[in-house]
Amino acid sequence: MKLIIIEGLDRCGKDLLITNLSKKFPQVLMRHWSFPQGDSNDAKTQWQKDTFLNEMEKWDIVKDETFNEPLIWNRSHIGEYVYGTIYRDSQPSTWIPQLERRYLTGNNVYLIFLYADADFLLKEDDGQSYSIRKDDKELEIQKFHEAIDNSIIINKLKIKVNDGEHYISESTILDKIYDAFGF
Repeated sequence: MKLIIIEGLDRCGKDLLITNLSKKFPQVLMRHWSFPQGDSNDAKTQWQKDTFLNEMEKWDIVKDETFNEPLIWNRSHIGEYVYGTIYRDSQPSTWIPQLERRYLTGNNVYLIFLYADADFLLKEDDGQSYSIRKDDKELEIQKFHEAIDNSIIINKLKIKVNDGEHYISESTILDKIYDAFGF
């Protein structure tokens, strides 16, 4: 079984990509992470730790199955590494690498990172982002690149989804993924 992790900043097309990938895999299983729950930064961090551990333990059980359909995570521990560091001081660098080493080392794990220029993302923002400040958006982009570069996941791909003021085509994004990973 494949685990495909789709990561990226808000308004980069994660949901659209998952919809398009799902057409190739009609029985796709999906898990979506959103804002962490809790009344304090500590509670939110604990919720993230528990949720990721629970999901990764489930993945560990099924990862060797021979299903053709993948499990797709819409966001994952990489997002926590970025947003937890910037907005909650959750110290994700102290616990996220251990989760990766324990659960995400196989050749059947794929990490796709969608990103865009900060100005483009701010223009496209829907008001649901952590911040609408350009400096924050640039820092988010930087932290995502660092997290992806430092991830031990073998199969990684970064795709810039804008070309100036416009999104690149869905087919171009899919072609890049299919060319890189062959699925």
